[in-house]
Amino acid sequence: MADKNKIPNPEVKCVVNTCTHWLPGNICGAGNIDILNEEVGKMSKSAEQTMCKTFEERRGLANLIGSADNVNWVGFAEELLGIGRRLNPTVTCIVDTCKYYQEGDLCNVEAIEITGKNAKECQATNCATFEYNERPSKNEKQQQAREKGESF
Repeated sequence: MADKNKIPNPEVKCVVNTCTHWLPGNICGAGNIDILNEEVGKMSKSAEQTMCKTFEERRGLANLIGSADNVNWVGFAEELLGIGRRLNPTVTCIVDTCKYYQEGDLCNVEAIEITGKNAKECQATNCATFEYNERPSKNEKQQQAREKGESF
């Protein structure tokens, strides 16, 4: 697990090659990704029950432009200049049934992997790093608000 004294932000490896934010090298170019339970009202007990809600299928120029509001532009520039790996999104996770979940909707682990190669919708993506903590969820209402497009 990551250092408890700093705000965790895991390195994101994403193999979802059909997402507008995916870049060669399995890098995510999003500014932030949201990890949610796949089904509202059914809290995750396995990685297959999680999803990257930020996924947006790469379908053309209009689709790419539509996702431009969630791009890590500073990280992208630093990556191009060779400063080191800076192109990494922040992670908001409300899957509090995961052992890496930290209060404040944070993910307290060094790295996560988002899977779902060739996905056509966010439900086909998963947080492969998820490990069930065997505790009941407290975030069900947040999940419902997020699914409706409300902020939480």
